[in-house]
Amino acid sequence: MTAQTRKPEKPKIAPDGVQEVRLTDARPLLTTLISDARETNLTSALTVRGKRKIMLVTPEWYEKAKTALGER
Repeated sequence: MTAQTRKPEKPKIAPDGVQEVRLTDARPLLTTLISDARETNLTSALTVRGKRKIMLVTPEWYEKAKTALGER
């Protein structure tokens, strides 16, 4: 089965509480991932070969992180 024909894997919750989903599976799940972040503050990590490459967080979380780091 190729990447185009296989069913996307469901996101998994890692031990640190972050929801992980393979980047190749993220597109059809994007609406759900965004809803999870907005409604339950669940952070999602998009992964490539099992390594986190980018995090999906709310704008509020992002602004708090920037402030905590002393960035503009």
